[in-house]
Amino acid sequence: MTKTNVQKCGFYLFLGLCLLVATNSTSIAPTYQGPDIQIIGQEFYKDLESEFQLYRYQIDALDEGVPPLILQTLPSDLHTITSSQHKKRIFFKSLLPMVLLANDEIRAERQQLEALNEHLTASLPLDASQLQTISVLAERYKVKFNPATPQRTVHKLLDRVDIIPADLALAQAANESAWGTSRFSQVANNLFGEWTFIQGQGIVPEGRPEGETYEVQKFSTVYDSVRSYLHNLNTHSAYQHLRKLRSASRRSGINPKGSQLAEGLVLYSARGKDYVKELQAMIRTNQLNRFAGVKLRTRKQLIRLAVWDK
Repeated sequence: MTKTNVQKCGFYLFLGLCLLVATNSTSIAPTYQGPDIQIIGQEFYKDLESEFQLYRYQIDALDEGVPPLILQTLPSDLHTITSSQHKKRIFFKSLLPMVLLANDEIRAERQQLEALNEHLTASLPLDASQLQTISVLAERYKVKFNPATPQRTVHKLLDRVDIIPADLALAQAANESAWGTSRFSQVANNLFGEWTFIQGQGIVPEGRPEGETYEVQKFSTVYDSVRSYLHNLNTHSAYQHLRKLRSASRRSGINPKGSQLAEGLVLYSARGKDYVKELQAMIRTNQLNRFAGVKLRTRKQLIRLAVWDK
């Protein structure tokens, strides 16, 4: 579908499909900066362009067959898609690359920590740069850092600096955003129902009890919402059980599974255990565990060391 046809149909619906990571999301992890990216393991994008054309989504980002990676916002007309199967396909295919990319940032940080842990286990001294790396990660992941006992900090960080399985992230995004059609996912790019207590930085939810000050966090891009969600699970005290389950899997030499880690999300929703069961059912029904072996492959990466400015 040409732009002319899109204009004639009156469909300038959104999709600021952006190929660059948000500039305010720097970390000490590799940051993707180019269009040369593919997904290994699944042919998710072989029919993506035709699907987007079918639903009149504007695609300016497709360049020489390279699929869009990061969504500025979600399609505004997802609610008009009557086929639940098609809606799910578009939702998962749009969100999955961002989940994988955000996890790759965390994975790179974890690899740094593992290298530092091996260094300390061998009783080798740390230089100023290595201590700075620990200090930056400790601040980001809300762990106290004592330079006199760096390995203790590294051990605590290893429990926090780890990925969230894609199946769990996709299930929660679908659940919390009503498959990308909720008000907050459309207006605030908030797919995971995250709150803020900083007045003016979010959207006041309808029916908020009198005297409450929380707002629904507003994000510049969908990708910012994904990164914030992962960071939330990796740092908030409410999800300590999730992190313990994940660490136990690591010690057993088993990759963490989303359905298992969902057990640590009892406090994510007022529905408690019913919420956990619902997420597990979504993972099972939609066969989201098939994404376990999917990876991003990039041919061009820019490694940038910077303090995460959140």
